[in-house]
Amino acid sequence: MGAPEKSVEDAVLDAAHSCILEHGVKRTTLAEIARRAKVSRPTVYRRWADTRAVVSSLLTREIGALIPRLDAAATGRDQIVAGVVASADRIRVHPLFVKILRSDSDVLATYILHRLGTSQVLIIDSLAGLILAGQRDSSIRAGDPSTMATIVLLMVQSAVQSAEMVSERVPGAEVIRQMASAVDAYLRPVAA
Repeated sequence: MGAPEKSVEDAVLDAAHSCILEHGVKRTTLAEIARRAKVSRPTVYRRWADTRAVVSSLLTREIGALIPRLDAAATGRDQIVAGVVASADRIRVHPLFVKILRSDSDVLATYILHRLGTSQVLIIDSLAGLILAGQRDSSIRAGDPSTMATIVLLMVQSAVQSAEMVSERVPGAEVIRQMASAVDAYLRPVAA
């Protein structure tokens, strides 16, 4: 029995992935994505309005695949710190994100400067739930879970995006370790 057949969506996203690795985002076209996915352009256009929309779906899929399973027995704070370290480190070295950061960083500017993307909203919502659980188990300080989750996302996002920029001064793995310490300190309850 062979591998299950890919859905059209997976075939298109896989094709977009290979195009971006080869050409970068700006030189990737819907026509090339459709050709590599072995589907017609109208098939792609029925699902996505343009190349940017395909790239957005691809980024959401890739980030979702990099989010680790959490240890339900750990405190809320420990789950968050372990989860953001694992996710940040995976994203920092992921070939797709490395390529985009190096050749088409302005593509990410939309999600850094102007609006939250789908994956960012999902991450904030997941973190907010974990923060609430951590507040209940007393491992996380009081505060609005959604606000705190948003700040954690900003901390992690900044560390991941800037790790290469500072790599001559601080190795990427150390950037992530320091970021984890900052997230832990941010969430830790204030001593009485």
